[in-house]
Amino acid sequence: MQRYVVYLRGINVGGKNKIKMANLRACLTEAGFEQVKTYIQSGNIVLRSALSVTATAERIEKMMVENLELDSERIKVVVLDIQLYQTIMKEVPQEFDLISEIDYRYDILFLRGVSAAEVMKEVEARVGIDQVWQGKEAIYYRRPGPKNPDYTKSALSRIVRKPIYQSITMRNWNTAKKMYELLTKDE
Repeated sequence: MQRYVVYLRGINVGGKNKIKMANLRACLTEAGFEQVKTYIQSGNIVLRSALSVTATAERIEKMMVENLELDSERIKVVVLDIQLYQTIMKEVPQEFDLISEIDYRYDILFLRGVSAAEVMKEVEARVGIDQVWQGKEAIYYRRPGPKNPDYTKSALSRIVRKPIYQSITMRNWNTAKKMYELLTKDE
């Protein structure tokens, strides 16, 4: 059995594709996955599966559409095995753990079927406002937070209008750390 982090894209956003995590855990368990744990309401899952990364993603997508009555066009599943997730976490820029006097948000763009180089060509950053780092398997992004005077000036939101957006899902640094903790707990 392999341990995976699973990120769902397109659920519980703007009142669309609403699902309770208890229902999701029950469906995943019924579908044959083990030790299913979720974190907050935005589709963050850790589980065990005997299937490959690709087969796990396919089974979850199919299960969600068939059992949870969700819009299949919006649903995307990103499955990361423990080795890949460890690589992504090792590459996190040191700045992600720094406390600064000016509020910033730190995000990781997790990829689905595209390379970091492909995504990096499409990610925009405003000079002096945003900062972007390319990893081997993810993109790391710093943008102003709500207390920062430049809060509304980040260019990160522009990616949602690009076709490549369908191949990524974004999580904030705190969520990524929590998922790593859940993934490696009792390993």
